[in-house]
Amino acid sequence: MTSRSRRCLPPLVSGAGIMLIYDRVVPLNRDTHRRLRIRSSQHNVRFAASLNSVPVTTTEFPSAATEYAIVFAKLANGDFLPAVLVGLRNQQNLYVDESARWRRGYVPAFLRQYPFVLAEDHNTGTVTVCVDMAYNGLSDEEGEPLFGDDGTDTESLGRAMGFLQELHGEFKRTAIFVTRLKELDLLEEKVIRFGTGEQPQAELNGVYAVSEEKLMKLDDAHLPELFRTGALGLIYTHLLSMRNLERLSELARQEESEREAMNAFN
Repeated sequence: MTSRSRRCLPPLVSGAGIMLIYDRVVPLNRDTHRRLRIRSSQHNVRFAASLNSVPVTTTEFPSAATEYAIVFAKLANGDFLPAVLVGLRNQQNLYVDESARWRRGYVPAFLRQYPFVLAEDHNTGTVTVCVDMAYNGLSDEEGEPLFGDDGTDTESLGRAMGFLQELHGEFKRTAIFVTRLKELDLLEEKVIRFGTGEQPQAELNGVYAVSEEKLMKLDDAHLPELFRTGALGLIYTHLLSMRNLERLSELARQEESEREAMNAFN
């Protein structure tokens, strides 16, 4: 997306704009948004309540793998994006509770950057700080200001911009890792099935994972390269994280039991 379009699309992988949690994204402007404030007390993850997966970078793999299954999602342009599974069905996030708080475990950086995001013009390489004006934690009257009276960035905005820059770079490095997996044809589509005994089977489609069979068939020219670059460690972290699918299934069973109990009470 070029700058002429006047839209902010966060390019997470190889120029692919991934909006997901963003609704009304505009470039942050120190004149137009001089009075804009952010109410940290209002911050919650309601904006992520309908996501069943959340993008992650490779630096997040160790932290994410302790709680979630790390998989790969195929984008419309054919690229892949690593993500953690947080739901079994469309628009289901088992990690957002009734108060719109994250229930447990590591919170992906993609969510922690909200309501801000960096957009890159791939023609010029310039990046623009954008903000989702649909976020209910923004106000012209309450909260921490983003700009001083003279239009300069406040300390809180400076911290947010530093985080955005770091995350932007991590997504670029993640894209290099995923591109190598694609070049080596290591990713294959999986159909993940849930449910045991009398429970109805649920299927999660459109999920990709590294094929251990293909990995073991790589010749000696490729394996040392994957080891030296750290890619092999990331691959096995991803594969080990798939054991957390049972944890996700258990969360789904707990939610169903709570819903049935509530219906019975009412």
